[in-house]
Amino acid sequence: MPSSFPPFLISIFFNKSKGSVMANIFVPFPSSPSHKCNIMLWVSMEGKETEGMLKMTTDKRQQKRSRSDREEERDRLSELPDCVVLHIMEFMDTKYAVQTCVLSKRWKDLWKRLTYRGFNTTLFNNVVKFNKFVSGVLSGRDGSVSLLNLEFTRRGMAEPKLFNRLMKYAVLHNVQQFTVSLNLSFRQSFEFRPYIFSCESLTFLKLSFNSFDTSIVALPGSLNMPALKSLQVEAVSFTARDNDYAEPFSTCNVLNTLILDGCSLHKDAKFLSISNSSLSSLTISGSFEGGASKIALSTPNLSSLTVTGHNNHTISSACNLSFLEEVTIDTLGYTLFPNTDLLIISWLQVLTNVKILRLYSGTLLTILRDISNPVSVSTQPPCFVQLKSLILENQPSADISFEQLKRAVEYLLQNSPQRRID
Repeated sequence: MPSSFPPFLISIFFNKSKGSVMANIFVPFPSSPSHKCNIMLWVSMEGKETEGMLKMTTDKRQQKRSRSDREEERDRLSELPDCVVLHIMEFMDTKYAVQTCVLSKRWKDLWKRLTYRGFNTTLFNNVVKFNKFVSGVLSGRDGSVSLLNLEFTRRGMAEPKLFNRLMKYAVLHNVQQFTVSLNLSFRQSFEFRPYIFSCESLTFLKLSFNSFDTSIVALPGSLNMPALKSLQVEAVSFTARDNDYAEPFSTCNVLNTLILDGCSLHKDAKFLSISNSSLSSLTISGSFEGGASKIALSTPNLSSLTVTGHNNHTISSACNLSFLEEVTIDTLGYTLFPNTDLLIISWLQVLTNVKILRLYSGTLLTILRDISNPVSVSTQPPCFVQLKSLILENQPSADISFEQLKRAVEYLLQNSPQRRID
C-alpha cells in the first residue's frame, strides 16, 4: 500500500442471527477530499481470516475493559493528602481507626494524629479488653497533636483509675470538647479526681453519671474553665464554699448554656447560686435530692429557661431578668414532695418579664390545685408585663378539660396587659 494512501474510517457491525459481519469503509479521494467512496463488505463467519478479525476486535475490547477495571481498582483513598484522610477517619469509631494501621506503611501511624477520639464499650466483649484498648491508644497516640474532642461511654462498671487517667490526658492535650457517660448505679463510692474542672481550653463539657446516689460525684466549689461555653451535668452534687451557698459557675466567664439534670447539693449546702452574667440558656430537670432546695439566679442576660420533671426547689432572682424571651415549664411540681405549695406560682412571679410562656397540661393541673388551696388567697397572681404569647401543650398523661383550661388561663392572665393564647 503506498505511503500516500489517504486515511480511512472503518465501521464494523456484527449480526449474530445472520452469522455475518458488515464493514463500512469510508475512503476520501486524494484529488477531491470532499468526495468519499463508501465500500460495503459482507464477510462470512466461516474461515480463519474472519476469526482473526473478530479476535482482534475482541482483544481491543478486552484491553479497554481491563484499563477501565484497573481505573476502578485504584486505591483513590491513599492518593488523598493526609489532612483529608485524617478528616475522614474522624468519623470512624476509634477501634476501626486504629485497625487501619495494618493497611500499609503509610497508614501505620496516621491514627496517632487524630484530634477526635471516641471510646465506647459496645464494640468490646469485656471490660478488660476495653480498658487495655483505651490505655494502648493513650500511650501510642502522638502527644504533640492536640486532642480536640474526646468521648467516653461506659455502660458497665467503670474503672476509676482509667477514667481519671483519661481526664488528665485530655487536660494535658488541650481538649476542647469532652463528653462522658458512666454507669455508677451499683457503686457506693467512686474516686473522681476533678482534673477536667481546671481545663483552660475546654469549650464544651457533658458529664452524665447514671447513679442512684448523686453525692458519688461532687463538683468542686469553683470551676476554673475560662473558655467553657456549654456545660451539661447529670447526677452530680454541688459543693458549698465558706457558707451555705454552692456557687460553682461564677468563674466561667463565657458560659452560654447550662443544663442541670437530677443534681443535688452536697452535704451541708442549702443554696445553689447560679451566678453568671454571660449565661443565656438554663435548663433544670428533675428534683434536687435531699429535700427542698433553693436556687438563686444572678443571670442578667438569661433569655431561655426550661424546667422539667418533678421539682421541689424554689427559684429566686437577684435581677429582673429583663432579657427573658422564653420560659418552658413541664413539671408536676409539688405532687411528689411535701411543703411545696404554690411552688410553680412562685416561679412565675420571678419570671414576669418573659415574652413567650409555654406550659404543659400537667403544670396547669398543678396550678389549679394550688389556687384551690386556701393558702393561695393571700397570694397575688403573676403579672406578665411583656408577655406576647401563652402556649399551652396538652399531654395524654395529664388530660385537662376545657373548663379547667379556661380557669387556669384566666388566673394566669388576669394581671397581664397583653394576651395571646396559642
